[in-house]
Amino acid sequence: MADDEAQLVAAFRDAIANQWDRYEQLRREPFDLDVLTAIAKDAAEVAVGNLFWHLALGSDCLRAGDLSSYTGQKEQEVIQAVREGHLIGLEGRYATFLPRWQFDTPDSPKELSKTARTVLEIFREELGSLFRSEVVISWASTAQPGLAEQEPRDLMEDLENFEILQLSAQVAARRLAR
Repeated sequence: MADDEAQLVAAFRDAIANQWDRYEQLRREPFDLDVLTAIAKDAAEVAVGNLFWHLALGSDCLRAGDLSSYTGQKEQEVIQAVREGHLIGLEGRYATFLPRWQFDTPDSPKELSKTARTVLEIFREELGSLFRSEVVISWASTAQPGLAEQEPRDLMEDLENFEILQLSAQVAARRLAR
């Protein structure tokens, strides 16, 4: 894990150096240390926040463009389905990421599983205009007391878990809707 941090710092250092070299106006005048510190803290918060969302999505996810090649939809249609709550996904700056655990066949994702479809319906209905896919991702990646402290995403594929996942989603969505 310390290696991950060192790699992130090294990659960030390289990215900053490349940007610094690219823009001559950055080298013309010195910056105030407080300004540089505030900007560095903001960048670190963004980087760590992105890492947390990466963990929440799970290591097995695909981009909207990848899903469109499986389904025949246009990438923009996939992104719109995420925005409307018909697919679980997270919009990043350059891509929209979708966890494979929501699909019937994760290796060939074309159709949402019955469980994922029902979970999305529950969150959409309970939250209404407050619905965000990030809420479902957060719920799915958090150990739930009603699921013996398991993460819902780990139980999505097994239809034997359908009713208990449905109940867990209802409890979480109703609490959030209050």
